[in-house]
Amino acid sequence: MSDTPKVTGIGGIFFFSENTAEIKDWYSKNLGLSTNEWGSTFEFRNANRPDEINYL
Repeated sequence: MSDTPKVTGIGGIFFFSENTAEIKDWYSKNLGLSTNEWGSTFEFRNANRPDEINYL
């Protein structure tokens, strides 16, 4: 059994902001996320098919 941690789910918090540019900048600087006008995407591998790449 591997000791490597694995993500088993993803959730989200949605909120309103008057200054979306400032929020996107904060996410970029503090979380390293690239954002566009709709949010951010996450690449992940399927646990049952590790060669398969999916996106959220």
